[in-house]
Amino acid sequence: MSDTQTKVKAKSTKHKGFDYLRNSIVNFPAGARALYTFVFSVLHAFSSIVYPTTFRGEENLTAGEDGKGAVLVMNHVSMVEPVVFIVGLWRRGIRIRPLYKIDFDKIAPARWLFRRVGGIPVDRGSADLKALKACRDALKRGEYVLVYPEGTRVKNDEQPVELHGGFAMIAQMAGANVIPCAVVGAADPYKIRKTRRRMPKIAIGKPISFDELEATDRKGRVAEMERVAMDDVYALRDELRNDYPGLW
Repeated sequence: MSDTQTKVKAKSTKHKGFDYLRNSIVNFPAGARALYTFVFSVLHAFSSIVYPTTFRGEENLTAGEDGKGAVLVMNHVSMVEPVVFIVGLWRRGIRIRPLYKIDFDKIAPARWLFRRVGGIPVDRGSADLKALKACRDALKRGEYVLVYPEGTRVKNDEQPVELHGGFAMIAQMAGANVIPCAVVGAADPYKIRKTRRRMPKIAIGKPISFDELEATDRKGRVAEMERVAMDDVYALRDELRNDYPGLW
């Protein structure tokens, strides 16, 4: 085998076994980066027409200490808002690593695509150390990790919600801030919207640092961060509902 063939084979093997979880999006193989840009460009064009989205509070998306990213936490009401949120931030030069249920990895095409657009699978039923480390590393590289603590879509205000607080531990492991975010207008369970067209409104709150918290022990700080961050998420949501009557 010639030297050229050896190099080509080595390169092919390297990309075939590329670890998308432990590497930065900007360091993905060229083909994956091209796919990433194509997918997000198409989604942006589609969502701009079908789901025109308004953002506010974008000035709060600031890098943390030493250029670290932040953990974004948000309420979850539809499959629309993750798309418009992630694509909207992509257009603003911010790369998001969303967490998704590991169950999707059982579907080969979904696993293939989600890994190449920056997704990190998580097994909520266990202490998923692999996911925790992948999130920590992403934050330290300056990427942003998106978490939906509600764990599933909340379809109305009467639905019981069990919050999953792992996001605070992720932020603590990386020494990163948590940024609360909220959305309205991506769903309409009470049929109160004036039009059937979805026009999401997204608010981005001020970053929360562990240094601001009153608790001094590690466990207490995690619990307090979970409470403070989600209180801010719901406060932002209620503020949006007040500002945009008819949107849920």
